[in-house]
Amino acid sequence: MKSCANWDAGSCLGCMMKCENGRLIIKIDSDYANVPCSVEKGCDYFNNIVVPGLSDGKYHDAGIQNKG
Repeated sequence: MKSCANWDAGSCLGCMMKCENGRLIIKIDSDYANVPCSVEKGCDYFNNIVVPGLSDGKYHDAGIQNKG
């Protein structure tokens, strides 16, 4: 997914983010890092970070395009 900052040439970078006690926590998750992108199966990073940032409405859920 070329719109995903966590994607590099088909593989996931494995960078996971969450807010905890008002702080941004970033870690590399070895279960995702350097493995094929799984956005079609469902990806919390893509759904929670990427989709809200897309202004053209191209995606409404991980890897699924709108009809229009």
